[in-house]
Amino acid sequence: MTRTWPVTMRTLLVEDDRLTANLLKTRLEWEGMKVRVAMNGLEALAMLQEEPVELVVTDLMMPAMNGFQLIQEIRRLPSPLGEVPIMVISTNQNQQEMVSCFSAGADDFMTKPILIPLMMERLWRLVQRGHPVE
Repeated sequence: MTRTWPVTMRTLLVEDDRLTANLLKTRLEWEGMKVRVAMNGLEALAMLQEEPVELVVTDLMMPAMNGFQLIQEIRRLPSPLGEVPIMVISTNQNQQEMVSCFSAGADDFMTKPILIPLMMERLWRLVQRGHPVE
């Protein structure tokens, strides 16, 4: 499927596993996105203050600040940054944790191992809601 992402599509990928981060970063960049990688939620929040993004993809279980806390902190930020689409990726398949992520403000949740084509389609749908491309 051919997608035309917004020209300024900046994505923050928050993932503490370097192998997973490199894999996802490579695919997101292949799709045409500008990607910054943070290793935990604290690092991600600092990056968001430096440069706003149009999309956040975050792991759930990380040191320093986990993905759940990161989602809550992002949603406390002023608009438009506080309204950025957020996808959670996690090895955890606990239904209550998934519900908690959505309650905190996540827009989507996928469990690892990630099916990359499915993830890209779901990210496309999230971005289309906020950045229609004609």
